[in-house]
Amino acid sequence: MKNLVFIIILLALQSCLGKHRVDVWKTITIASEEKIVINEVKSPVSLEIKNLSNEELTLISNLNTPQNIMPHSVFNYRLPKKSSLILKNETNGSVSIYLHYSSNKTILVNNKELQ
Repeated sequence: MKNLVFIIILLALQSCLGKHRVDVWKTITIASEEKIVINEVKSPVSLEIKNLSNEELTLISNLNTPQNIMPHSVFNYRLPKKSSLILKNETNGSVSIYLHYSSNKTILVNNKELQ
């Protein structure tokens, strides 16, 4: 009887694995000539980046993405596994963005885990 209960508990735990989603909303300010690096992701990530400033934000990626995020616009993208993205502020002033990401695993932004 104890073995049956143990097996049921293990099956229940296994069914929950992989279903956990990480949802993070964060407002970030990028100083002049600075960049934000979204390191190589371990699972696909849904990104939404809103440019809250009056300045353009440059995107650097080996993927087929737009070159810039225009002022007061939104960039939505599904970042595939093992890919990265760099957001660079090439202006003289600071740029504020609103970052929302959703994934099965956390991502590293500038080598730090966002929570």
